Amino acid sequence: MINDKLVHFLIQNYDDILRAPLSGQLKDVYSLYISGGYDDEMQKLRNDKDEVLQFEQFWNDLQDIIFATPQSIQFDQNLLVADRPEKIVYLDVFSLKILYNKFHAFYYTLKSSSSSCEEKVSSLTTKPEADSEKEQLLGRLLGVLNWDVNVSNQGLPREQLSNRLQNLLREKPSSFQLAKERAKYTTEVIEYIPICSDYSHASLLSTSVYIVNNKIVSLQWSKISACQENHPGLIECIQSKIHFIPNIKPQTDISLGDCSYLDTCHKLNTCRYIHYLRYIPSCLQERADRETASENKRIRSNVSIPFYTLGNCSAHCIKKALPAQWIRCDVRKFDFRVLGKFSVVIADPAWNIHMNLPYGTCNDIELLGLPLHELQDEGIIFLWVTGRAIELGKESLNNWGYNVINEVSWIKTNQLGRTIVTGRTGHWLNHSKEHLLVGLKGNPKWINKHIDVDLIVSMTRETSRKPDELYGIAERLAGTHARKLEIFGRDHNTRPGWFTIGNQLTGNCIYEMDVERKYQEFMKSKTETSHTGTKKIDKKQPSKLQQQHQQQYWNNMDMGSGKYYAEAKQNPMNQKHTPFESKQQQKQQFQTLNNLYFAQ
Repeated sequence: MINDKLVHFLIQNYDDILRAPLSGQLKDVYSLYISGGYDDEMQKLRNDKDEVLQFEQFWNDLQDIIFATPQSIQFDQNLLVADRPEKIVYLDVFSLKILYNKFHAFYYTLKSSSSSCEEKVSSLTTKPEADSEKEQLLGRLLGVLNWDVNVSNQGLPREQLSNRLQNLLREKPSSFQLAKERAKYTTEVIEYIPICSDYSHASLLSTSVYIVNNKIVSLQWSKISACQENHPGLIECIQSKIHFIPNIKPQTDISLGDCSYLDTCHKLNTCRYIHYLRYIPSCLQERADRETASENKRIRSNVSIPFYTLGNCSAHCIKKALPAQWIRCDVRKFDFRVLGKFSVVIADPAWNIHMNLPYGTCNDIELLGLPLHELQDEGIIFLWVTGRAIELGKESLNNWGYNVINEVSWIKTNQLGRTIVTGRTGHWLNHSKEHLLVGLKGNPKWINKHIDVDLIVSMTRETSRKPDELYGIAERLAGTHARKLEIFGRDHNTRPGWFTIGNQLTGNCIYEMDVERKYQEFMKSKTETSHTGTKKIDKKQPSKLQQQHQQQYWNNMDMGSGKYYAEAKQNPMNQKHTPFESKQQQKQQFQTLNNLYFAQ
């Protein structure tokens, strides 16, 4: 149990606690706290009937506060002479205020230098049960607007009040600033290695590399050393930067220029455009990995900072996100009620774009029939659509109960960071971007607004794989602890804090006991239905045993009829193997042979 009186004491006297003569000494801080003569407000909070707080209990209360708001209180680290720290060296007043507001709503949000504001705050804090929610909000608004002490008690003029209200609405709320700070301190960095911008280095390296199966095996350092005289700094550049070496093949036409997909090109061995191979020294790669891991380790240590934002039920240090969960299933036949409700849903349907694709697609009727409305009572959804299905996607979201509030564009880049101009899709114009519709259901107050932009610039990878930046956008919108679902996912889509379903996943992994129970019940009912269900038998179609006997019968037939008919059945378009003079004769002969078989 948190001692709110002690929290209030630390907030009101943090400056006096840290400076002389107290200088953070625990014994002196404890003596000042139990005296209660430092603050009139503390006298109100104290109860005369309470027993005098012992030092051990005082120390335990401090530990409880540190557990709720990590690193809000820091002590000296000299433990050579005592079993516990003797001195407080730092107090995070901001975190303590957030903690105190959990017990006394809006206390430090409303408190101001204005006398009228103080009266409103005291009325809200002393008798919160007597005030309604509307009265509390009105008191907060008037307290913020009535900041000028020179204003008479008769009230503000309507025009002046309106101007102040408009200025207040233009300002970014503190939740927005807090969310941005939290994203800056807790978002991990990705590996970055600088790229060489000297095109002459690439041409020199193209004549000094061994390439096997579109991979660089080694470099001819003798040739590179010979070029060092005319190109000073070449060796140093090779060892410190990424170099993209042209991969010239017999079919390559240099006049066509670079392939837009470069290393992700599906026709790498037949494409006539220029492709590149990336060369990174192993020592440079290891150093970049080591530096990135060290930086991310430092960033992960910041999760102990109690950033409480909308959508987060607690700090990261108190509640961790669940590991990745997934279920392999056919989304079209799966019961979404098994999964429960989610705050964020990402869907990447396999739209039929009427082109040859390396994966199966669904028709519009199947996708529109998905009961996505069962996944959310309120929340946000991200729906990937193709150019053809933009309007269809908007109509689908409206049918599922969503309002289309925004659209995100993914600008595709290639291996060199350039815009893709020769895309694989598009009937009239090459598609160099993809569209992501954003739908909102209900009125969720826990969404963090105005943090991200509606544009993603990222490199293409495997076919239909979307950029990972979207997951960061979703987590910043809804919070780390919100339940998040991705539909039509694959193995590379699984990640902590997310639930993924799709028919290309490997096995199942469920940590939520309620979901596990519902899933087992669903599979049991599905199995029972398949066992008890009646299957219609078409008498015109022979069974597997009959087909085997029939095939044996055709093989034992004489050369005049059966063998030729079997060949005709396998090659219906090859008329030279058909001994029949006309289609009518062929039909009559087939009927005769069929009757003969079933007669036997």
